[in-house]
Amino acid sequence: MVNSEKREYGSIGEREIFMGHECIAINGADHGVTVTASFLSKGKYATRDIQCHFLVGTDGTGRSVRKSLGISMRGEKDLQKLVSVHFLSQELGQYLINGRPGMLFFIFNKDAIGVLIAHDLKQGKFVLQVPFYPPQHKLEDFSSEMCKRLMFKLAGLELKDVNVMDIKPWVMHLEVAEKFLSCNNRIILAGDAAHRFSPAGGFRTQSVCTFIMFLFCQLKTCNCYLSKNWYYLVMSWILLRIKFLRFLFAWESWGRGEKTN
Repeated sequence: MVNSEKREYGSIGEREIFMGHECIAINGADHGVTVTASFLSKGKYATRDIQCHFLVGTDGTGRSVRKSLGISMRGEKDLQKLVSVHFLSQELGQYLINGRPGMLFFIFNKDAIGVLIAHDLKQGKFVLQVPFYPPQHKLEDFSSEMCKRLMFKLAGLELKDVNVMDIKPWVMHLEVAEKFLSCNNRIILAGDAAHRFSPAGGFRTQSVCTFIMFLFCQLKTCNCYLSKNWYYLVMSWILLRIKFLRFLFAWESWGRGEKTN
């Protein structure tokens, strides 16, 4: 999607990945989009301009593309507060591989409630999410030792090799961007930049990946970005996404016992 061109820091061609680059400015025009990126070169920050036919913003909810366009998010905030505990335990990973292999575990028992996310069973990389209710709870209450005790209760066994790497708060929102297109439909928001909702059950991951794959397949097919049918193609994609999001948001609200229009 990027036009080849010569710059001070080397040529820029198609199908290239630039690591360590941050988008700091976007300028749209009828013929394309210019993205200014900042990066570290020889110990100093430098900038580079990248000419694009289209820009797809997939940099998350708090990043620069959507905010630089002045597009806000609408919906419900603070649906649920949780504490995310990133930890390592090869013992737990091996236990799950042998007995209950999986990626997402919803655990409810008389002693504890939590969601265990297995990022890598072989290496024992996990994230544990537990309910958090301020002001009754404080983040400081969740010490490494307390989190270890929670893990033991949830796993049902005393793990010997637990290494707590990080403990931080996490908030669940149900929001969608005011619009997904900007600058003559040449800038497109996708993923968390366009919407964020509960990841429970993998719906969030699956929907985001599906939409982004669909978009890039359409961009690739028959050089559609040069076709007069491009606008209708993108709009059909956007309408499909909006229809899906409305259904999903209504479904989640119904699950919480709320009425939706």
